[in-house]
Amino acid sequence: MTPPADCACGFRFEVAGPSDEAALREFGRDADMPGAVRFSLDRSPDYFDALRVEGRKTEVLVCRETRTRRIVGTAHRSVKPLFVNGEPAPVGFLSGLRLDPSVRNGLLLARGYAALKERHADGAARFYLSTIMEDNRHARSALLSGRCALPRYHDLGRFCCMAISLQARGPAAPGNAITVRRAGAADGPAIVDFLRAEGRSRQFFPEYRAGDFGAAGELLPRLEWEDVFMAFREGGLTGVIAAWDQSSFRRWKVTGYAGWLRAFRRPFNLVAGLRRMPRLPEPGAPLACLFLSLVCIRDGDRAVFSVLMTALRNEMGARFPLLFAGLHERDPLLPELLATPHFPLPSRLYAIAWGDGEEAVGMLERTRVPYLELGSL
Repeated sequence: MTPPADCACGFRFEVAGPSDEAALREFGRDADMPGAVRFSLDRSPDYFDALRVEGRKTEVLVCRETRTRRIVGTAHRSVKPLFVNGEPAPVGFLSGLRLDPSVRNGLLLARGYAALKERHADGAARFYLSTIMEDNRHARSALLSGRCALPRYHDLGRFCCMAISLQARGPAAPGNAITVRRAGAADGPAIVDFLRAEGRSRQFFPEYRAGDFGAAGELLPRLEWEDVFMAFREGGLTGVIAAWDQSSFRRWKVTGYAGWLRAFRRPFNLVAGLRRMPRLPEPGAPLACLFLSLVCIRDGDRAVFSVLMTALRNEMGARFPLLFAGLHERDPLLPELLATPHFPLPSRLYAIAWGDGEEAVGMLERTRVPYLELGSL
């Protein structure tokens, strides 16, 4: 392992280990993500177990005060098997970039990325993906500047995240041509085969295996076969989606609001209630929510997606008020989500490369629509 990187200003970068687990959980709870709506993530009961959703290989880089050993910054580097140009390949994810407000400066950011570049030298991935919320202007300005020897961020378009009210009624099913049911364990092989066959048409769709479903330490912990909704046309499987409850290992909460949202949250909620839109919760309250996952529809058929979403609302709306969903701006399924009462949380998707990854990014087929598993970000 590369030795820790010391910084003359009194900070040190190194890979976190099991003894850091409690401190990482505490830092994550207190470090929110800037934006119009500020979120924080509680990865209890185990920070490292919760991180498994991000990739088969994961590591946490921490920045410590040299004198006190206090953690003042984090960054996650994960590697996950995805379909790239239709073929499986290891792709990296950079996430969890947080710095304590007391130490935010360009020098520390540059040293942090230098430490990430050292980890990148293991060759596990040629390039990385990351998302930044569009209203987080400070982060976008700092990371996209190209200064301080930062890697290059290639903009791959808007990733349209949103909070959808599960209390809203979905559109009626278009006749009896499409039938929907929830999956069972016996459907596992057919679901995995379908995801591999159809998912490869999307850029960056994950390459899942049956052992990922529901298993701790795998890519889809606590997502059971019964959480998958299957659509059939003329007896053949034509689409799947899943409702992923992550509350046992990852809990999101809203820590605050910026701008007009802070001043007008209560009036907004009155209007939202009348229009069956998601309400803005009291700061500090945990979110009872699901994540829309495994969105895989043959030929991007909006009618199939619509029927599946209606089934999901009818089945899950009594227990969960919110569904977090996200699709790329070019996804043909996106209009179905946008037609549902929702609160937008748009992000930008980036491919990140140091010099040795520029060729791989340049070879990405831009005609393929990107896909990200929102519950794994």
